[in-house]
Amino acid sequence: MAITPEKQLLNMEDNQAEQAGDFVVKENKESAESKKETLSPKKENQSKPETEKKPFFKKPRIVSVAVPKLRDATTVRVEKIMEEGLREAYEKMSPIAKQEFKIKGEETAEKIGQLLKKTHVKVRKIFTLIFEWLKMIPGVNYFFLEQEAKIKADRILALKNHQKE
Repeated sequence: MAITPEKQLLNMEDNQAEQAGDFVVKENKESAESKKETLSPKKENQSKPETEKKPFFKKPRIVSVAVPKLRDATTVRVEKIMEEGLREAYEKMSPIAKQEFKIKGEETAEKIGQLLKKTHVKVRKIFTLIFEWLKMIPGVNYFFLEQEAKIKADRILALKNHQKE
C-alpha cells in the first residue's frame, strides 16, 4: 500500500492533534450524511409545541415620516421669483429631470435666502447660483440663460431692498 501526499498530510494532522491533547474523531462520509439527516428537522412533519411562549405584545413598527422643512417668507418669495417664466420649459422635461430640477431649485432658493439674510449681499453669488440651476434646462441657449439669471437676480435684489424699507 502506497502512501500518498494526502495521507501523509492527514497523518501529520492526527499526530499534531494527539500531541496537543485534542481528540480527533474520524467519520466516514455515509455516517456524516445520516447524522445530518437526523439532525435537520423536516418541515412537513414539524409542528410547534404548545408550550412555546408567544410574545405578549407585538413590537411596534418603525414608521419613517418625512418632516417638512420650514421655509421662511423670504425663501418662499425667492422661489416664486425663480419659477416665473419657466412653466413651458419645465413641462417639456422628463419626470426624472423635473424632480431633479425641483430639488435643485429648492436648494438654490434656500442658499439665496441665507445670502439675503446677511448684511452684505453678494450679487455675483446669487447670479451664479441661479445660472447653475437654469443650466439644468435642456436645449436652451446659453445667452438666454445668462439673461434670465440676470433678470431673476435683479428681482431678488429688489426684494432685499424692499425688505430694508
